[in-house]
Amino acid sequence: MIRVQTHGDVAFVRMARSVLGRPLFWTGAYLVDGLLVDCGPPATARELLAALDGHPVDQLVLTHHHEDHMGAASLLAAERRLRPQIHAQGVAILSRGFVQEGYRRAVWGTRDRPDATALGEELRTGSMRFQVLHTPGHSADHVCLYEPEREWLFTGDLFLGERLRFLRSDEELLPLIESLERVGRLRVREVFCAHRGPVPDGPAALRRKAEHLRSLRERVTDLLEQGLPEKEVARRAVGREGPLTWFSLGRFSARNFVRSVAREGGSG
Repeated sequence: MIRVQTHGDVAFVRMARSVLGRPLFWTGAYLVDGLLVDCGPPATARELLAALDGHPVDQLVLTHHHEDHMGAASLLAAERRLRPQIHAQGVAILSRGFVQEGYRRAVWGTRDRPDATALGEELRTGSMRFQVLHTPGHSADHVCLYEPEREWLFTGDLFLGERLRFLRSDEELLPLIESLERVGRLRVREVFCAHRGPVPDGPAALRRKAEHLRSLRERVTDLLEQGLPEKEVARRAVGREGPLTWFSLGRFSARNFVRSVAREGGSG
């Protein structure tokens, strides 16, 4: 299932695997000045290729290696001669492959191993110049793209929403906060989220998310120092678990906030 929305010079391509006509989970890609930012999951690769027919696409950038962002890369390389660009850490991850649990294959389709090249610090299109910002936390190889003249920020999965209820087991909370605070200091007018599309009041939303997560981390730290068990810390600081926790077998959970903070203490 694919839907295309235009926002001035930016096209937002929303993609989802559907069951009985219903989308399972939306993700997206952006086409701007011949640059494709992300390319959706494997399940919609052929649909994306068809949607791009007749549109000039000169470059493909992946904000990170997760399958809902890189799934059409191999097909685009074969059919449109687009070699994906990704952070250097992502090149290695794509080359060796990564674990994809059953629920992820069900929602997004099965990933392959596209051949990618490493991004530099800057990316030029026909009329635009994007700064490549390394913004780890959601993943080690995550980047955002910033166009300073237009004050546009393409955030991949850095934003997602102001108040997260669950954290992935491989996410790191402190780097995520620091990445949000870093982009929050930029002059930004428009924020483009990979899953939500253009974010209303985007710059302020980014700052509010950073403040919320900073406060949440402090609550978790205080409760851990009181010696409370992990489950109780998560309940008090974050909230109760939900259906996504059970569906993902704990891959997404409130407890992962607590575990990330605990790992900080272990690494010190």
